[in-house]
Amino acid sequence: MEQGIIDQLSAHLEAAGAPDRAAMHIGVFLAWCVNHDLISEAVKRQHADLLLKTRVRELDGSELLVRLASGQLRLELLSEAGQKFANDYYQGYLADYAQALSLDPECPYSVEDSWSAYDVVAPVLTRRWRTPAKSKVVSLFSKRRKQSGKRPWLRLVR
Repeated sequence: MEQGIIDQLSAHLEAAGAPDRAAMHIGVFLAWCVNHDLISEAVKRQHADLLLKTRVRELDGSELLVRLASGQLRLELLSEAGQKFANDYYQGYLADYAQALSLDPECPYSVEDSWSAYDVVAPVLTRRWRTPAKSKVVSLFSKRRKQSGKRPWLRLVR
């Protein structure tokens, strides 16, 4: 794939059999990014109307993917935090998507393009988004406490 492209509809079209099914998982990810403010400032300025329609569910993620990015989920669409999340997680996303929707991981395209599917997958994305931050905080405090033998939060309160 070209540099900067995270995923694209055309890579899934043959296996999915239809454009809406090929775009579904990518669109869910993109809509989740919209709803969690992980979209770049440039995209927010240039496409505020499309983003608003997605937030209020007048436009689904698949359609947003096609209208906003010609079927390509690209790094430039995302904020710095969104890019980091996509780089760290997207490779495992399709497996999580398939599992959440009880789909065959080898062919996860047999779900109708709908907001109800988004509602099943979105909590998985949110958990994945939040999990690394929690583990870093816990390990940071655990490490400090082991090194100093004191409770680090007491130093912050004083």
